[in-house]
Amino acid sequence: MNARETSGTQFQLMGPPAFPQSIFIESDRIEACMEYAQKEGLTGIAISPLGGFRLPNLLFLKSFPNIEKLTILHSEMIDISSVPTLKHLRYLQIEGKPKQPIDLRDFPLLHEFRADWWPKLQLGDTLPTLQVLCLGHYAPRTGALTALPRVPELKDLELVHSSKLTLSGIDRFPSLRRLSVAYCPQLTKLSPLATFRDSDLEILEFKNCKNLTDHDEVRAILSLKRLAFNSCGEIPSLRFLNDLPLLESFSFVDTTIVDGDLTPCLRLKFVGFSDKRHYSHRNADIKAGG
Repeated sequence: MNARETSGTQFQLMGPPAFPQSIFIESDRIEACMEYAQKEGLTGIAISPLGGFRLPNLLFLKSFPNIEKLTILHSEMIDISSVPTLKHLRYLQIEGKPKQPIDLRDFPLLHEFRADWWPKLQLGDTLPTLQVLCLGHYAPRTGALTALPRVPELKDLELVHSSKLTLSGIDRFPSLRRLSVAYCPQLTKLSPLATFRDSDLEILEFKNCKNLTDHDEVRAILSLKRLAFNSCGEIPSLRFLNDLPLLESFSFVDTTIVDGDLTPCLRLKFVGFSDKRHYSHRNADIKAGG
């Protein structure tokens, strides 16, 4: 977050300092904020009830139907019922757990969606334009991904803090290039990932999934370039890395390799791990080229 001043008036912006993409809307000068956004070519706005937006709802959005990017912070403190009026939305981020429903089918151009799952979030059967999906605290009854819609063009999927998650149903996203799963303590099996045997999946990241038992199942994904098992219990052996011809980067910080043989890592461009006494190589050895 940064600030920019023009004609003696300062505005709060969201995004990298050199390339801000969104402006924080202040409820006592909505028109000025929107005029500034238009002047600077900003296509996104951000709403924060704790950061200058004091109105109880977002009715003002009806006057600005061409907004393409919307971020709502502390959404439980505000009525978000007016969000579906934005038919040109390409990016939607909702932090917190709002009280009102949102149906993603109301956004025909939606490219990226980030939110903590809440019971009134409606995803429909398919989302044909979505390419990036980040869901926190996703809690389907079965624990499987089959409750999610089919998203044929989805390239990037993040699943965070899901207590009962399994990867059953991951085949609903055949175009994935990146899959990141973090803080899913009940996740044990990676065998559903075999569906990506002939895919373009390049990045696979697991963090704090301590009960994984079949890490080597990823050997089926021949397209992998980056792999991470950070804080993911114990891996019996790294021999499966030899079956991944395109792999360039592998990280296993706070994950134990039981047999201690790190030789399969020597061909990689990047390796990240914590030194252990029984390992065949130290971190410094591998960085020096073995």
